[in-house]
Amino acid sequence: MLIAAELRMQVVPGWFTDIAWFELGLAGYLAMFAVFFLTVERLWPAVPSQRPWRRGTRTDLLLSFLNPLVVQPANAYLTAAVVSTVLSATDPRFIETQRAAMAAQPMWIQFVAATILADFAAYWKHRLFHMRWLWPFHAVHHSATEVDWLTNERDHPVQLLGTYFIGGVVLILAGVSPEMVGLQALLRRFYSLYTHANLNWSYGPLNRILVSPAVHRWHHSTDARMAGKNFAVVFSLFDVIFGTYCVPEGKQPVAFGLPDRPTREGFLAALGHPLVHVIGAR
Repeated sequence: MLIAAELRMQVVPGWFTDIAWFELGLAGYLAMFAVFFLTVERLWPAVPSQRPWRRGTRTDLLLSFLNPLVVQPANAYLTAAVVSTVLSATDPRFIETQRAAMAAQPMWIQFVAATILADFAAYWKHRLFHMRWLWPFHAVHHSATEVDWLTNERDHPVQLLGTYFIGGVVLILAGVSPEMVGLQALLRRFYSLYTHANLNWSYGPLNRILVSPAVHRWHHSTDARMAGKNFAVVFSLFDVIFGTYCVPEGKQPVAFGLPDRPTREGFLAALGHPLVHVIGAR
């Protein structure tokens, strides 16, 4: 009993220290972006009357800080299991061959290739979560009735796990180095925060190549025309190619949220939404 108690005293503080440093780093990460986004949203707001601390901001922040504590460890085990299964069924040297081919390319080509490949995977993951069985999890993200940069953080843990897992497996099997995986993830995370921002910025004709805030905010609209449209994170060219691009010219969305049911706010409501959705469908 004494030995077990001593082990708990050694291990538990270590866990708490790791979690504390992780959350502190995440807080610094979000604080750095908050300076930028709160400034530009104040100067060029799509909805001038929307306040920085809006209805749902607390929920978004809680999900942003707590989701990774569960999702990242689960993703690490799940990704390792799937990649190991694939390699055992093929050639264990497959990844080494892919990595050697990728490493032979200039760094900028590796980065561009990793970003495009990750965005391609994210496009299809997004479409997958709009299908019947996974929609209740993704509906949490669409439940925001006011959209700004922090809306990006409103994810159910199951959806976030899908994001990490699908993108990670694709990039690993493609031979992308861990450094490039991390670098593209940082860029695409920032870009996703940006496209959710309360901004009316548009790229004009280039909207059909790159996602702008004007493009992605339509994805969150309750407008029936937007059902199943604008799935891409960075490259809206994927939406153009696969027929899911739709941006009404000269207009802005006027209402956000779930078109089929009222939104229930709060952290626990977000976590329990899939169950409530299933019960309500019966």
